[in-house]
Amino acid sequence: MLTTLTKTIFVSCLLFYPLILQAQLLDNATITTPALNVPGSLFNNANTGLSSSAIQSVLPADSAFALSAYIETPNTLVLLWEIKNGYYLYRKSLSFTETGTNSLQSPIIPTGIQTEDEFFGEVEVYYQRLLVRIPFDRDELGNSLALELSYQGCAEANYCYPMQTKSVSLEILQ
Repeated sequence: MLTTLTKTIFVSCLLFYPLILQAQLLDNATITTPALNVPGSLFNNANTGLSSSAIQSVLPADSAFALSAYIETPNTLVLLWEIKNGYYLYRKSLSFTETGTNSLQSPIIPTGIQTEDEFFGEVEVYYQRLLVRIPFDRDELGNSLALELSYQGCAEANYCYPMQTKSVSLEILQ
């Protein structure tokens, strides 16, 4: 019986130790769990799993990439991202899909900055501000314009956000 218990504990340690090491890599702080006396233990309630200083200091996506949308001229939709310092958006992640009608034309997206990204290699990114103009056919619309848009960005503090998807609906004034 004691041998079986010893084997069970040994196998459990082999299974959980890589997870403990991974959690400790995410959190360079050493946390000791008195019950298990294992640094950085996953069983410690104080360890959130995402408690490195870099991850704790990143802003929510809506704050890091503040999006506004408005009609600039009678037939141009503008999407404006105000990007906080230390953050950037990927050009390749930008996606615009109109819901309802088919009045949107090709978006006018400015050239970004070419950079070597540790996650995706050579990419084009935007810092500080991104303004996208999307012409539309006003005759095809009723009184509103609705679209789904997606984008993804990162913090320079080695954290990339998951893809963000937003619904935008604007009233067209006559």
